[in-house]
Amino acid sequence: MKMNKTHTFKLDRQNDAAQNGFTLIELIIVIVIIGILAAVAAPRFIDLSGEANLSVLKSMGSSIKSASQLVYAKSAIQGQLNEEEGEVDLNGDGTPDIDTRYGYPSGSRGNGISKAMSDSFASEWIWSTNNNETIFYVTMASFTWTSGEYINQVPIVATNCYLIYNPASNAGDLPTIDYITTGC
Repeated sequence: MKMNKTHTFKLDRQNDAAQNGFTLIELIIVIVIIGILAAVAAPRFIDLSGEANLSVLKSMGSSIKSASQLVYAKSAIQGQLNEEEGEVDLNGDGTPDIDTRYGYPSGSRGNGISKAMSDSFASEWIWSTNNNETIFYVTMASFTWTSGEYINQVPIVATNCYLIYNPASNAGDLPTIDYITTGC
């Protein structure tokens, strides 16, 4: 009986020695499988950044709509709804804060919709207008490596990931927001 135990012990020890590691072929197969999975999964993860950029852009569009509604409410209180070009005092200090167009913020890059946005808007976004300041362009600052008010819309449009705020064109019209997302 003692021999059986010794004999069994030796067999177990030999089996342990045989199972200590992977063979080179097994390692190569695992590496190939991981490579195939990475090649299939990588484009999906890369695409997620585009979807995230699009979500951030649409979120900004929603913020702009909300801000324009607040300005419109102040315009209604101050009797500015039917004026093609007006000014609204937001903080009640008697000094006009935002240029309006039919009660909604204008497309002016300095005194239009950008003035109605939060303080972080100036550092996280870049914006500009067309020549007659009737269309307002916005994109993320990270796309252009600059932020704040910009003289022209060329660097914004070049990103192909921006939004356009179109102020109200007639009394009773709402401002619109268009999204250009081919570069997101």
